[in-house]
Amino acid sequence: MTALPALPLQQSPQFARALTAFGSDVVSTAPVVLQRRIGTWGGIRFASRIRSDALTQAPRLINGEDDAPAAYRAAGYRQIMTPAHVAEWDLTQTDRRAAMQGKWRNRLVKGEAAGLRVRQTFWDGRPHWLFHQATAQARARRYRDYPFALLAAYAATNPKDSLMFEASAKGHPVAACLVVSHGTTATYMTAFSTPFGRDLQAPRVVLDHAAGHLTDSGHRIFDLGLVETDHTPGLARFKLGTGARLRALGGTWIRLGRRRVTG
Repeated sequence: MTALPALPLQQSPQFARALTAFGSDVVSTAPVVLQRRIGTWGGIRFASRIRSDALTQAPRLINGEDDAPAAYRAAGYRQIMTPAHVAEWDLTQTDRRAAMQGKWRNRLVKGEAAGLRVRQTFWDGRPHWLFHQATAQARARRYRDYPFALLAAYAATNPKDSLMFEASAKGHPVAACLVVSHGTTATYMTAFSTPFGRDLQAPRVVLDHAAGHLTDSGHRIFDLGLVETDHTPGLARFKLGTGARLRALGGTWIRLGRRRVTG
């Protein structure tokens, strides 16, 4: 039997605390289930990235975490969307750099020679230049980022679990990345680099620095988030260039009638 994936951010107790502080209607924390208004359906119970072995609360709409269609069907669900994919970086491998794609690794080496200063801090939820820039970038490139208020709630309710990695050149910030910790997994939340920073390969230096810090602090998986080749092919190549594994999630499912009881 294939091992189930580690508990994702969206199903972690840390994220449940942040959602509650953010004002979301959390109706269950294990698994994390929200009451949400979704289109013409009105109020509906929804769980994001829920594992197939955690369907006891039987929310109406789910995004599955693992590729287990038989388990979702047995619980009374019908699939309405095919699986998305995420990039998962294994931090336990003996030679992380050797697993990188050659071009990615060469650009990282170039960045390391550029004399960038990289620092890491615990972010406490206060405004930071990263979020203004990242929000504008997401809007321009047509992808969605987590709202700043939710990220700030995560930092406030989970002290020292929000890590900011920032690179500077000639005394000015050129790239930054926010990573959140939940157990032995960490999740890449948002990032931005200036044009000068990209010329210096700062995004690669920052991400590699983050991976090294997470490894040293006992993390095993670095979840780099969704890989969308249609809308953000450059970001997809950037994430997979690290040597991260592309993994299919479970797809989106809806339960139309009463839950069937099996066995």
